[in-house]
Amino acid sequence: MEKMNGESMNIERENIKKLKELFPEVFTEDKIDFEKLQLILGEDIEEKEERYSFNWHGKRDCIRLSQTPTTGTLRLDRDNSKNFDETENLYIEGDNLEVLKLLQKSYHGKIKMIYIDPPYNTGKDFVYKDNYRDNMKNYLEFTEQIDEEGHKLSTNTDTSGRYHTDWLNMMYPRLRLARNLLTDDGGIFISIDYNEAHNLRKICDEIFGEENFQREIIWRIGWLSGYKTAAPNFIRNHDSILFYSKSSDKLAFNKKYIENAEFKPLLKRDSNVINKLSSLGLDNDKQKELIHFINHENRPRRYPIEDTWNCNEYDDLNSIAIVSFSGEKVSKILDVNQDFKGQKSIKMLNRILESLTRNDDIVLDFFSGTASTAHAVMDLNAEDGGNRKFIMVQLPEPTDEKSEAYKAGYKTIADIGRERIRRAGDKILEDLREKYEKASEEERRNMKNPDDLDIGFKSFKLDSSNIREWNPEYMDHDFTMEEFVNNFVPNRSEEDLLYEIILKYGIDLTTPIEEHKVEEKTIYNIGFGSLFICLEDNIDEKIVKEILKLNEEYKMPNPMVVFKDIGFKNDEIKLNAKLSLNDNGIEEVVSI
Repeated sequence: MEKMNGESMNIERENIKKLKELFPEVFTEDKIDFEKLQLILGEDIEEKEERYSFNWHGKRDCIRLSQTPTTGTLRLDRDNSKNFDETENLYIEGDNLEVLKLLQKSYHGKIKMIYIDPPYNTGKDFVYKDNYRDNMKNYLEFTEQIDEEGHKLSTNTDTSGRYHTDWLNMMYPRLRLARNLLTDDGGIFISIDYNEAHNLRKICDEIFGEENFQREIIWRIGWLSGYKTAAPNFIRNHDSILFYSKSSDKLAFNKKYIENAEFKPLLKRDSNVINKLSSLGLDNDKQKELIHFINHENRPRRYPIEDTWNCNEYDDLNSIAIVSFSGEKVSKILDVNQDFKGQKSIKMLNRILESLTRNDDIVLDFFSGTASTAHAVMDLNAEDGGNRKFIMVQLPEPTDEKSEAYKAGYKTIADIGRERIRRAGDKILEDLREKYEKASEEERRNMKNPDDLDIGFKSFKLDSSNIREWNPEYMDHDFTMEEFVNNFVPNRSEEDLLYEIILKYGIDLTTPIEEHKVEEKTIYNIGFGSLFICLEDNIDEKIVKEILKLNEEYKMPNPMVVFKDIGFKNDEIKLNAKLSLNDNGIEEVVSI
């Protein structure tokens, strides 16, 4: 019986496998003959020493890091979940690099759209430094808020000699892994400001391909407002959103036409406007000219999605929809959210979502912050009847102990994100029910049934493996006899182990799980017969017969079975179990 491998998908091995499928003739004794490969590729090989390229210190390590498998796992956090048994949404707390590695098998080529709002590298925002040798250990140290030498982790300041380098080293491996998860007709949107926009464009051109650059969308944060930047003579009034496709010729972009029906001309006598214009030093003629231009540009018309979006036309960046409870006292979450700048507009995110997603598409945000993207997914599903699913990933970055968030009990941004989804979902569902109840039978046919709106999420937390031999912490451990016999890490539940197996086998984390009892022993049926797991002791022929019965009932192609290695009554039953399963069409039978 084969032993299960506890690593995430080995991307390097997969890439070599693909190369072997394309060019089997360049392999000699499983090694690549680069001279032969160069001969086959012909003129497409760059042989010049001087050529355009974008390099920085640590880039090679970034590539290696993105291809190094992780032995970590995602432990179920049932207490922090919402509607656990019904939901198809995920919220994952942990370092997004390790999480992206763990998602490679289960979600490879399945994510329709990625939106991220990463740190802009302003010198004040948080930059997480990866450890090229053991990033999982590095993350576990981070959750204690100290590094391996006992020093507190800090931000990346612009006085650092590695200011841009550290940011690039953080972003490059994550984007490389993210690309693997996209569907062929999917794409990624990345919010950024001027600090790293030029570098982000370069690494995205390299990772996604220049031909897949779709547009730099200008996101206006106010036509006469903004905030000061390091450049003393200028006010910043916009950010950028870079949009790349996975494959430009397969991109499924939904053209959207906007009716600017709510247009209201700028009143020439509006004192607030006049004061703002006067503060710019414009004389009366210039003011009239600017007002005429603004009115002309915003006149009622029907136009496609453009590459300059005005936040004032949709909603205010500083407002969060979840805090307006009809007629009630403003929720405590308002005070929490006020602590965080740069909140993303829900209507802006909806506009992105509706341009690329529909029906059952999966949306990923691995810098999810206070979970604006999850909020937008639920909001748009309620509006257009979709069934989009979200995966949010957020580092448990600590909140300031002096902040209202911390005082309210939200110790990390992940805590805020989960609470925001709970409250936003409840409010969206409440509004939808009210609208649905007032609608006619004909109107209801074109509406989302409130009972079908998914406002829940399964919560997981990144941790070391539940299997002792996959967990580096136990490699040099002196085991007791009981520990030697039992391969599982102490104080971990059977449910922890169950989800680790599901994850390492590349099965969706929201896949249905059924339990079947055989004389008080449990067989887990994952994905309607795709995978059978039995972690019991004293396994006998009755367990094997029940698995065969279930397999015959579901008839799934290429089913798999996992047992606990020491779970069989004796070696003879163990051997017979494998032979019996193999004889009945179940080829993959492994133990842990």
